Amino acid sequence: MNKKLIAIAVAGALATPAAALAQTVYGRLNAEWGVSAGQMDHPTAGSRDSVDGFNSGASYIGFRAEEKLGGGLSVWGQCENRARFGVDTNPNQGSGGFCDRNSAIGLKGGWGNFFVGRWDTAMETQSGNTRFVGSTGFQGAQHMLTEDQLGLISFAQRVQNSYNYESPNWGGFSFGASLTSQGAALNTTPNGNQDGRIMSGYAKYAGGPLLIWGGYEKHDDNQTVSTAGQLGSDESMIQVGASYTLGPVKLGFTFTDFDADDGAGTDLTRKSFLVGADWKITPAGTIRVAYVNAGEYDGSGGLADSGASQWNIHYIHALSKRTWASVYYVKVDNDDQGVYNYHGFNAAVTPGDSAGAFVLQLQHNF
Repeated sequence: MNKKLIAIAVAGALATPAAALAQTVYGRLNAEWGVSAGQMDHPTAGSRDSVDGFNSGASYIGFRAEEKLGGGLSVWGQCENRARFGVDTNPNQGSGGFCDRNSAIGLKGGWGNFFVGRWDTAMETQSGNTRFVGSTGFQGAQHMLTEDQLGLISFAQRVQNSYNYESPNWGGFSFGASLTSQGAALNTTPNGNQDGRIMSGYAKYAGGPLLIWGGYEKHDDNQTVSTAGQLGSDESMIQVGASYTLGPVKLGFTFTDFDADDGAGTDLTRKSFLVGADWKITPAGTIRVAYVNAGEYDGSGGLADSGASQWNIHYIHALSKRTWASVYYVKVDNDDQGVYNYHGFNAAVTPGDSAGAFVLQLQHNF
């Protein structure tokens, strides 16, 4: 009898930590293959009549664990890694080191969620709510909405050494904030007076068919000296978005406004927007359309007719709850001085050139 009681007690003691600990392996495998009819001309090297490309951006595998500590408090950790298996469209975007995507350790409870590590800035965590199309790949709109066309300024960052807070949901309202330590400073100078912080925040309401959100982000002295060429560079962005679902149709928009100052009297501004719609035509099929407009650069460092637009039309078919396939067409149309390419294509573009691509996409989530 005593042996049975001891065995039950030991089993219970061993079972308790397992019941309090949840571990998950998750990920995404994404593949895009496209043919661009009339590749954009290179400024000096000319161009081919057409080009095909393969992209596996947004593919990743992650490991997540959470332990309940009692009293509504939990500790959690996550290590997420790139899993790119094809990088033809941008050879510079290969796999990085271990935990090179959103990875952190944190505490959460009824008061919210606080965590530290490498993570998307607070504003970037919300940008996909109303963007409709992807951030990268053939269809990516990131470079027209939250980056400059040369990739020197980006508000679509996953930053290291960041402190993050996400509030509880109060009847649909929530907010979040993030701040990097000064260890993330890219601008190293002899006097050591450069701040080097990235500050970001958002507020959101999501209830019923309506979602509306706004965010603000500021970069203090966070450009490399070799890239920016100036000390004291600052960049800031305001981003707002909204969507509304009416039966089988979801409508939405995103607006961005960024301002950059190199600290030596030169400033650069740009306003961009996206409008899009999803129309669920069958239980498994959705038609998606989106239009993106990147305004011209204004300010003392501006350039007239430097904007661009991008059209996307997709058919998306759900093969299961975790897997879907799509076919879409994307067209990038530059203004006379615009040099935008498909996102992730790192080839230089002759100002004013345009091109379109037909793309097949397959994505599996686990």
